[in-house]
Amino acid sequence: MNKLKEFFNKERILILIIVAIFYGNTVKNEYSLDDSLVTEKGNITTNGIKVIPKIIKSFYIEQSNEFKFDYRPIVKISYAIEHELFGVNPAVSHFFNLLFYLIGLYLLYNVLIKLLAYYHKNIALYCVILFAIMPIHTEVVGSLKNRDMLLCFIFCMVGLKHLMLFVESDFKKWGSLLIGFLSFYFGFLSKLDVLPYLAIAPIIIFIKNPKHFKWAINFAILFIMTYILFKITKRELTGGVGAQRVYYYFENPLFFEKGLKYKIIASLNCLGFYINQSIMPFKMCCYYGTDTISVTKLTYHGYIGIICVPLLVFGLVKSYLKKNYLLLIGIVIFCSSISMYLNFAKPSVGIVADRFTFFGSLGIAMVIISLINSYFPLKNVSSNKVKIGAGMVIILFAGMTIKRNVDWNNKRSIIEADFAKYPNNSYLNYKRGMDIVQRTMETNTMLSPDQKRNKFIEARAFLEKSIQVAPDYANSRNYLAYVLVYLLNDFNAALPHINYSIAYKETTDLYYYKAICMRETKQKDSSEYYLLKCVKMDDKYYNAYGLLAYDYNLNKQHQKSIDLFKGAIAKGVKTIEIYNALGKTYWEIGNNVEANFYYQKALETDPSNQEAAAMVKRTTTASTSTVSVN
Repeated sequence: MNKLKEFFNKERILILIIVAIFYGNTVKNEYSLDDSLVTEKGNITTNGIKVIPKIIKSFYIEQSNEFKFDYRPIVKISYAIEHELFGVNPAVSHFFNLLFYLIGLYLLYNVLIKLLAYYHKNIALYCVILFAIMPIHTEVVGSLKNRDMLLCFIFCMVGLKHLMLFVESDFKKWGSLLIGFLSFYFGFLSKLDVLPYLAIAPIIIFIKNPKHFKWAINFAILFIMTYILFKITKRELTGGVGAQRVYYYFENPLFFEKGLKYKIIASLNCLGFYINQSIMPFKMCCYYGTDTISVTKLTYHGYIGIICVPLLVFGLVKSYLKKNYLLLIGIVIFCSSISMYLNFAKPSVGIVADRFTFFGSLGIAMVIISLINSYFPLKNVSSNKVKIGAGMVIILFAGMTIKRNVDWNNKRSIIEADFAKYPNNSYLNYKRGMDIVQRTMETNTMLSPDQKRNKFIEARAFLEKSIQVAPDYANSRNYLAYVLVYLLNDFNAALPHINYSIAYKETTDLYYYKAICMRETKQKDSSEYYLLKCVKMDDKYYNAYGLLAYDYNLNKQHQKSIDLFKGAIAKGVKTIEIYNALGKTYWEIGNNVEANFYYQKALETDPSNQEAAAMVKRTTTASTSTVSVN
């Protein structure tokens, strides 16, 4: 009990209160954008701890054989354990996100107390508080999908803490070094944002004591081995068969434009963006992209970046010479953490993201506290100006954070909130159009046919706007094709979008859409060609079988239907649908014996199938009647 009281001193209680005030309202939130990647009904994690072996051997995103990449098993394991113990409940998941955030802040406080031993302990506390209240963290804390960032941060802090313990023990506590090594390894298994800490940790050891230069180099080599171990783990457990992700121009033109000029422009724009968002994020967004952040011309963010580059270099040099460790370490953490998201070494999907700022914003917080401390010593805050200023910042940030948490309440709320700020964003227009369709389908019985059609026309406008901004955005074109074909029956309008998407990437769904368009515009031969193409691409694509059989039987081409279904069975497609369809074809031509045989096969496949059961009786009776007459 005494240890518990000692742990929850007034500083830690203050941090707890801040987290509760700033993020307590997230517990009321539902599932939001992309949460389905790690939780929600239907996700592998909802099956509990029994699927952990499968999670360990799976990619982070596995939607098909052609779409699987990244390896982050720790975050999914955390949800599997949570769902095993507490079921599938968004409130519980949000509570654990708050808990992980709080744990990360406590660990950060412990690290900074050790790191800033020459400063008054209030300095470490002020750094943690400023970091904790930054509104830019709402995406990481309020979005369940981003728990990987919280877990990665925790492992980084644990690793850094134990590295310092090893150094403090005069390099004798090898157990601490092992824990540090494993922490960074588990950080990689959470998210790659641990990567900069392979440099940050050794640099901090060197800054603290230049005599430890050789040890700093050894630490760098050792921690690089954690990355190598992560890569080996990923390759061995997943089989190394991940598919290359398809990128679109609107996600980041630098996937296609390789010039140094654009990389420099992008880096300056991104640097200015991250500094701006850390200090005062007025227009946060769940997804940015090229229509909101330019990589081809300097924006006001770029000019902020141009101003800040020499200031950061000057700050590094001066703080090193003056031994201002708070400022020096803050700049090192910011520059190192943000370097992987500047789009210089490697393009980032979406160009920038609020969550990309999370690790780097710690450096910004330390720099700000250092600058304030230079003019208003923070050992004992007695200046009314400092108190008033701090109070105003806390109130402003609390308002921004709590409001943004409400935006993250669910998929619909975050899209609507961000669309209002970025109406020309291709991704948001796509999501907006999709949401209108889904909402209309959910309220299907409450709307008249004309009302539903008007809603679908509204959705079409958003999807067309998305394509206008980003012509290569296949997801928008594919969904627009679905709306035009199935919901609006505007087949001629659908064809150009289908053809564009097919030229980009062939899929069975697209060929099926095209077949329907050909069929409804009286191009039957073309319809048959594309339906057969669907079957060739996916011999289990029953929609194509069903439509082909319907047209064949309608035109008295029953033998084509029979050949089609028997061909499927020969390929191993022995499904209830195939057997029933083949039985129906024989029934239509009066061959009750064969019809009965295949309906029996259907019933063997699924004894509860009512159609097969009814037709077995009917064809048996018909066969008996035929024999009696004869």
